[in-house]
Amino acid sequence: MASGQVFSLNVKEWMSTDLLGSREQGRKLRQLLVDAVEQQQTIHLDFRGIDVMTSAFADECFGKLWDIKPHHILKQIIRISGLTGNNKTVFRFVLQHRD
Repeated sequence: MASGQVFSLNVKEWMSTDLLGSREQGRKLRQLLVDAVEQQQTIHLDFRGIDVMTSAFADECFGKLWDIKPHHILKQIIRISGLTGNNKTVFRFVLQHRD
């Protein structure tokens, strides 16, 4: 379903910060992901260098995306790397509580 090309995004550089704490930031990234899904373009999100990702950001970005798009498509199109420690825990928590 996803195209052969992969678009890579360094989240820290794209957001110009190592703190992902607001719903506004989450909406911004979610819109980019919605566009990628609608274009069936695989996107790789690199979270290296992100010191803090809050549940507000993760819920607004990933949780709401999970609510509006088919899960099997999201799993095919979105690739995530570089989540560590609490950021990985927050990401998992947000999605686990939507199933």
